[in-house]
Amino acid sequence: MSHDEMRNGPAAATTLAQFAAALRYEALPAAVIERATHCLIDAIGCAIYGARFPWSRIALEQTGLDAKAGFLPVVRAGSPGAVREAALVWGTRAHAFELDSLCKPSAGVHPGATVALPALAMAYALGSSGRDLLKAIIAGCEVMFRIGTSTLHTPERRGFHAPGLNGPFGSAIACGTLLGFSAEQFANALGIAGSLGSGLLAFSRASGGGMVKRLHMGRAAEGGVLAAQLASGGFDGPNTVLDGKLGFLQAVCDESDPALLTADLGKVWKIETLCLKQFACHITAHAPVHLLRTLMQRHDFGGDDIAGLRMGASEKVLSHHTANAPADLMQAQYSVPYCTAMGAYRDLLDPDTVAEDVLTDAGIRRLAALIEIEPRRDGTTKGWGVDMTVSLNDGRTLDESIEDFPGCPSMPFSAERLRAKFSVLTRSANTGPLFEKLTHIEAVEDVRMLWNAAR
Repeated sequence: MSHDEMRNGPAAATTLAQFAAALRYEALPAAVIERATHCLIDAIGCAIYGARFPWSRIALEQTGLDAKAGFLPVVRAGSPGAVREAALVWGTRAHAFELDSLCKPSAGVHPGATVALPALAMAYALGSSGRDLLKAIIAGCEVMFRIGTSTLHTPERRGFHAPGLNGPFGSAIACGTLLGFSAEQFANALGIAGSLGSGLLAFSRASGGGMVKRLHMGRAAEGGVLAAQLASGGFDGPNTVLDGKLGFLQAVCDESDPALLTADLGKVWKIETLCLKQFACHITAHAPVHLLRTLMQRHDFGGDDIAGLRMGASEKVLSHHTANAPADLMQAQYSVPYCTAMGAYRDLLDPDTVAEDVLTDAGIRRLAALIEIEPRRDGTTKGWGVDMTVSLNDGRTLDESIEDFPGCPSMPFSAERLRAKFSVLTRSANTGPLFEKLTHIEAVEDVRMLWNAAR
């Protein structure tokens, strides 16, 4: 134990490492196991869908993985590099089209892409059981969610893409769990992962280049695998990586709360805050899209009937998500007004409707230009809720506010809704009984059986 730890108590990485090393599947609540299962199912569905895009194809072409092996990576036993490459490709695929999971309240994390999928790649290489895989996902999420929460989401004020910074920690813990790490090895893996995060928000304000955002989760997933592999070989890293001098919080945050790194660890299960997406757009657009769709159905009007639309939104929307004339599809998916306008003309429950032609659609462009965004009426500066006032050509004015929407922890997907999303995402792939296998993954003795189910 270092001098600082003797004086101030253990470093946060030490405490998190001890938690991960002591975690036992038998002690996990049923609701926590279900959340991990849903996270995995959703991530695989997103990655299967994401494989079709050029950015996913390019990422695959830069690896040694078999491009003809189908949508599931073939990770050769005894090939550490193949595990990293699979994590890179799968993380990129899962985040390829703004469909993958996160959490609410937001912690700047994408757990499906940066925890569940690198863990799946490692589990395949090791021949791990479904129970081992679920435990790994839970361990990675419990650590990563707390790290993200402790940053108070301030790295994005500086221009960092937070999930790219937080992701390697979750991936490293998940992979270390499958490798049977000791507390010391977990601490080293966290110390290494802190130097492997990356991702800038420049794409959101540029005249192009949005493809790079899709890569951020792949790099985070890959980085966590590398951190775990190095730690397994005896490579060390500073246990002060999170809350120590010149550590993660100091380096990337304007403000932070180090106490949140370990608050209620093992008592409150952060994975229960998992949020699954309905639409292929940034999460800050989900409440506006859902509310507008609800109003349209309830009051029987279409996009062309809207004469004006005002919405109250968070500080983050006002600072990062207001582009109403996006330069590319990534910027369109990142823009709250543009996604809201798309929702008035397209059925966004089907991601195929979010195509390049949304950039030139006259109705969408007209409505997006009309939308005005202002602060929330009650002064709330955070969260995903929205106040909406819609003015119609016939003189009607509709006004409503919502805080939550389907997919949030307060309104989680039912098994039927999860199946419906998975079916839409995988309809062009021959997945066979994969969904059923994943639903009952607790009983799977070797996750490589999933590959057989998908053929």
